[in-house]
Amino acid sequence: MSLNKNNILIFFLIFFGQLLFSQEKKRMVSDSTKIENLEDVIVTATRTTRQLSSLPLPVQLVSKKEIISVGSMRLNDILNEQTGLITIPDFGGGEGLQLQGLDSQYTLILVDGVPLIGRSAGTLDISRITVGNIKQIEIVKGASSSLYGSEALGGVVNIITKTPKPGFNGNLNSRMGSFSTYDNSLNLGYRKEKLSLGGFFNSFSSNGYDLNETDGLNTVDPFSNYTLNTKLDYKLNKRTSVFFSGRYYNQDQDHVASEDLKGESKVNEWNAHFKLTHNYNSKWGSYFEFYTTRYKANEYLNNPDDSRYSESNFNQLLVRPEMRATFNPNKRNNLIGGGGLEP
Repeated sequence: MSLNKNNILIFFLIFFGQLLFSQEKKRMVSDSTKIENLEDVIVTATRTTRQLSSLPLPVQLVSKKEIISVGSMRLNDILNEQTGLITIPDFGGGEGLQLQGLDSQYTLILVDGVPLIGRSAGTLDISRITVGNIKQIEIVKGASSSLYGSEALGGVVNIITKTPKPGFNGNLNSRMGSFSTYDNSLNLGYRKEKLSLGGFFNSFSSNGYDLNETDGLNTVDPFSNYTLNTKLDYKLNKRTSVFFSGRYYNQDQDHVASEDLKGESKVNEWNAHFKLTHNYNSKWGSYFEFYTTRYKANEYLNNPDDSRYSESNFNQLLVRPEMRATFNPNKRNNLIGGGGLEP
């Protein structure tokens, strides 16, 4: 078969066209964006933002995905699933936490970097913390007394709450369990440019349960509680930002000591956290924080004739102002100095 000049020209045009298309395709692949998975970041161990792999202490990170997969309703449920952590029951039906084999009074519990108060016989009841608005949980296993005081001799558990996603968003969750246990949560958030605002409400109740039916008493008496959280973050300008968060918790529970002695216990807790951050330039910055919280626990027992048999009241107040200055001479080093007051 003979080929004329037109056929030869068409053949070369098709060949060079395919060659150019192949090279362009390779160029597009080589210029595409490279995707990398970043390491987890934690702030509890050193009170500064650090990558998990660079920390000097053993640290465990519990993500929101893991909390959802476990199906936990309270903090003690999820912590009881972690290795090296032991939850111990309190006489009132709550649960404390042990780390490194030390008593629960040496485990510090933080919410967004500030401590919870209200220990009974050294035990802080972690079952009063709901997991509905938790972003992640940072668990530092090891002495952290130089940063957080004597309560952190065994370790620190820092609960990081959620930050709203861009735009207006929210969700409603409702769960039911045995012993007429109900857990209802509402999460609302708004975030746009300089403003971030979030709100959270949770109600939790149960008819209690009894593990020993021979003594006529319940292992855990019926109770109901609710939690209200709010969180505000506002950037005044490129160098200055303001943060505020508040939390309110209230619980009512039947208090039955024997068949003849019956009463009620009530727990009331609130806290407020204010933070002002300002960067003077690329090297110098300052940080002011004011945190205050109060915990009240009242309970009483009455005789069969409704006369008062016993009554106890617990009231604890914490006020803590703190100020720090930071100096970053280069990207690898920084110096932090400051002072605070805790009467």
